[in-house]
Amino acid sequence: MLNTSRVLDYIKTNIGFPWQFIEMTDAEILHYVQEYSLRTFGHYFPDENTIGLNVQTATKVPNKANEFYITDPEGREILGVNHVYPSAGNYYIFGHPPLGPMSLGELENWAYNTEIAGWVKSFSSFNYTFVFKSPNIVSIRPTPNSETWMAVEYEREHAIDFSTIQNDLQMYFCELACADIQILIGRLRKKYGSGGLKSPFGDINISDEIFDEGKEKRAEVIEKLTSGALTNITVSFG
Repeated sequence: MLNTSRVLDYIKTNIGFPWQFIEMTDAEILHYVQEYSLRTFGHYFPDENTIGLNVQTATKVPNKANEFYITDPEGREILGVNHVYPSAGNYYIFGHPPLGPMSLGELENWAYNTEIAGWVKSFSSFNYTFVFKSPNIVSIRPTPNSETWMAVEYEREHAIDFSTIQNDLQMYFCELACADIQILIGRLRKKYGSGGLKSPFGDINISDEIFDEGKEKRAEVIEKLTSGALTNITVSFG
């Protein structure tokens, strides 16, 4: 599991600390990464969560019977809604079996009833669709008057302690965070001009080449994240 210590250590080590002077404190580095790098990463690979929505008691948008405010239990920003699931009772109305097949002989009839129930529901008034309205409104159509609880699967920002970053994407995030800090430090050094700073311990190198390195690295990471976030599509001919 990724954490703030690992991210901070990765950034400082790749910049060259302690042999290379860094103009930012640990707290300033983490604050910038949490505010900006984490948001950028979440645009491509957000955290996902599911909450229950009681459509009979939930807070509704004024004068909108089918629009509901949704709130993340941890107070994180909601980025989008993936799906809204009504109760399974709607399928039972149209003949969907309440249980799976208990034998091979029941499989054919079970599959038939399941398929028919799905088709009939798609043309009924229980075929709900949804639209997410930023920042935290989900519109369900038609108005779910006959429902009580619905499950809302949505995307949200990652935790600021980085614990929700997917295991296989941790290095991408660390590279992105490091690149962002390199760019920020490079901007600061550009204001110093060329050369170095005098100190009681000798000259401090403030070369702004780190700015170009950060921009190049960030572009590479964004390209990786973009290609990784694309949905695989299979096209069949014939």
